[in-house]
Amino acid sequence: MSEDGRNEAPGAENTAERSGDARKTRGIRFSESEWEEVKRAAAAHEMPAAEFVREKILALARAPEGGDAPPVAPSMAPLVERMFRYTWFLATEKRDAMVREGREDEVDALVAEVRAFHETLRSGAGD
Repeated sequence: MSEDGRNEAPGAENTAERSGDARKTRGIRFSESEWEEVKRAAAAHEMPAAEFVREKILALARAPEGGDAPPVAPSMAPLVERMFRYTWFLATEKRDAMVREGREDEVDALVAEVRAFHETLRSGAGD
């Protein structure tokens, strides 16, 4: 805990204070169950809960106008890649069944869509 009572991650830098724009405490209310969800999510990201909330809220606030969600952080790329590989592995059996049923055109369309999405992720769109 810092001198002014704030929890900060070890080695964390407060860029707002260095720029002369000191942070101030703001009030926000969570139910106990909501706060437990926040703490679990923050722990999964190895961050203090307050830092996690601040980061997520600022990402939403800084999203381009009309954007429904903030862009995917580059740090998420390995997780997305792993999920893609698991999905591909599990979908292979379903693909084979569809081919046996004579639904090759559906399979081809799905594969093309997934490959295009995967290339978009790999090229850094959304970083």
